Amino acid sequence: MNTLIEKEVVSEMTCGSNFAYVLTDNASFLTTEYKVLQSKTSNCFVRCMKMLYNGKIQLYYLTGTYKPLSSLFSTLDAERFITITANLLSDIIEVKSNGFLSCQNIDISFEHIFVDPATYKVSLIYLPLSRHMFDDTAYFDNELRTSLIKLISGLSNLSSPKTIRLSSDLSNGALSLEDLYNRLKGNRPDPRLNVESRPASSPASNVRIVSLNAPARVEINITKDEFILGKKADKVDGVLSFNDKISRVHCKINRNGDRFTITDLHSANGTYVNHVRLQPDVAQPIKNGDLIRLANSDFQIVM
Repeated sequence: MNTLIEKEVVSEMTCGSNFAYVLTDNASFLTTEYKVLQSKTSNCFVRCMKMLYNGKIQLYYLTGTYKPLSSLFSTLDAERFITITANLLSDIIEVKSNGFLSCQNIDISFEHIFVDPATYKVSLIYLPLSRHMFDDTAYFDNELRTSLIKLISGLSNLSSPKTIRLSSDLSNGALSLEDLYNRLKGNRPDPRLNVESRPASSPASNVRIVSLNAPARVEINITKDEFILGKKADKVDGVLSFNDKISRVHCKINRNGDRFTITDLHSANGTYVNHVRLQPDVAQPIKNGDLIRLANSDFQIVM
């Protein structure tokens, strides 16, 4: 669900095949971003019109012949889904390269990602508001990746070697959205980012944890058979000081040959593996691509 609706920043109205967002506070409207949207000549965005509804600014979206991605789920196969995902990433990369717009204002709910059924071109919903849907770009990236992974695993008609590989790539925090797009288009990515292709004798046999929603990129190499994580520098091996909700001594990662486990050390706000909270002192096996949450900070396991 749109977080701005949850926070009552906007309300949504259905208008036939189109829809609109009505602002609770007109002051949150950003004129410059709206003008940038109006000046875009590509089909990257669904056309947006500023109107008034009972004195409130209404953002009216003209979806035309495009259909919500959610309405196509039952008819998609793996190849069509790959094409749509590549077009979606292309649009997002275009937003990232624009100096005036932000990915934090894109609605990436599947009901509001619009697809041309004839060409599978994607158009995005952009809200030119000072209140963002996502706190930062890392949070946006994480939500996008997680949603696509869940979709691939949840729809049997999408199952194929290509989508399985895509799901694995989406789980790999070392791959940027640009890298993912290049892989989908058949371009060769930077081999330094392709963890799976490294020889078994390389340092990839160790573990790294890579941040997904930290204020800045955090990457920690697990260099010992027992490696403790937390925010108190003199008590741990890997320091995570950017988040006060992470405990001073939060958890540990153990290595036994080529197998790894993570154990919560009675942290105040918990340790999670793939959204499941761990019991203190109970070791949980981890593998490449697993999502780890320490308090409210997300990381990915990269082996």
